[in-house]
Amino acid sequence: MSIVQRSRKALQRILFGDTLIPQEFFLGLPDPQAEVAVWLHGMGVPVDVTFRHSMACAAPFTICIALDGESLCDKEDLNRLSLVFCERCGHKRPLGEIALKSPAILTMGKLTLALFEARGSINWCLSNTRLWTHYLYHAYSARRKVDTSEMKMSFLEKRAAMVMFIRPHPVSLVSSVGEAGGNIFPMNIMGDLGDGYIGFALKDCRRAAHLVEQTGRVAVSGMPLSQAHLAYKLAVNHTKDSIEWEHLPFATTTSSSFHIPVPVFAQRVRELEVESVHPIGSHTFFVARIVRDEVFSRAPGLCVIHGFYQAWRLRGKSAELNASLAEDAVNKRGV
Repeated sequence: MSIVQRSRKALQRILFGDTLIPQEFFLGLPDPQAEVAVWLHGMGVPVDVTFRHSMACAAPFTICIALDGESLCDKEDLNRLSLVFCERCGHKRPLGEIALKSPAILTMGKLTLALFEARGSINWCLSNTRLWTHYLYHAYSARRKVDTSEMKMSFLEKRAAMVMFIRPHPVSLVSSVGEAGGNIFPMNIMGDLGDGYIGFALKDCRRAAHLVEQTGRVAVSGMPLSQAHLAYKLAVNHTKDSIEWEHLPFATTTSSSFHIPVPVFAQRVRELEVESVHPIGSHTFFVARIVRDEVFSRAPGLCVIHGFYQAWRLRGKSAELNASLAEDAVNKRGV
């Protein structure tokens, strides 16, 4: 290693410590995850909405929360709500908070859904000094490379998304079949809404979102951590109208109700019928009813978290953190 490289490493260690790790971090966790609880504050007693919310769009950053319609406060009060992410066990320490604003209320039968934008964001996974060092580094890096994300997020929206992924998000393979063919692609913007419903979001500019809107039916397959590299090889399928199933790098079977192809290694398959479609901005948000839910394995499933949360999980455990970084690199091989 040259003197320049050694100097760069030393400077990184001073500025970032052990926290300079990928923002998108893969790990295996039981389903449903039990590490992080999400509480809605501002309506009297805090309400546990861990399994009653979903990110709905990146730009504008939007969160969908399933509320109790009978206890809805007026719009002015709704602009004072916030989501607090904290440890579910142990000391229940707060990890992050997203302040909410500008709600739009959707009513679907028994469901009352509120779509909120962000008016503020706090992240307690890192110290303020480390956090702002990362923010400056990200801003510097963003100016030096071409943005291929097709999304224009404000600084606040990016910070809110970082907090959103403190809560582990399962990575699933979504299958759908229509008259013109079918497709299978990875997805991680998804959340339970309660009462047998799920919300999920797909980029509006990609073909996958339009296929789901046309077919109205999908099979969502949970995956083991060992298959992470296979799932992310399929990211390109978001841009395709259809695929050749026989060319997939794994075998498939069919789902029980809709007879849609799903991976043979699927740990859990939920068959969903789309009941409403909401184009918001960069993403289209789908609200779907669970028609069938089958669990085939209780082994830890593939999840994605933000790197700041991984640094918090393994703070003071350098050897474990380095091992997790090596495992993450293996999981992403081929990405």
